[in-house]
Amino acid sequence: MTAQDLYKETLLEHYRHPRNRCDRPIQEADAVERGANPRCGDEIEIGIFLQDEKIRQVKFRGRGCAICIASASMLTEAVAGLSVASTRRLCDQMHAWFGDIEAAAEPLLPDSLQALAAVREHRARQKCVLLSWEALAHAIDTAASA
Repeated sequence: MTAQDLYKETLLEHYRHPRNRCDRPIQEADAVERGANPRCGDEIEIGIFLQDEKIRQVKFRGRGCAICIASASMLTEAVAGLSVASTRRLCDQMHAWFGDIEAAAEPLLPDSLQALAAVREHRARQKCVLLSWEALAHAIDTAASA
């Protein structure tokens, strides 16, 4: 089994069994932001719960393609416990990594996010990956300005 096959299996696992997904509106979060991708029909809502300048928890709600849901699920696990500043930097790294597929160097992403590399070269699917990350970045900015 190749690394690409393992990455695809990881994405499918997160799609079939998403972590930190809510079926109801996210309540009592420090900030909630939404994102939509009309091309694919993806709609995501990200809620962040902060404690002492750290991301205590992230929840998401929404519907979308397998890549969108898997990315949101992976996001919730990857940022839990990180500082707000580190999380914001990670959002920026993800955007740069998927926004410039010609970039030679890959950012230092946590191992838990490496499976997203399986869709990196598919330009039409980049928004599917980034939708939850963009909503997370907006949620962080909203919480910081509150």
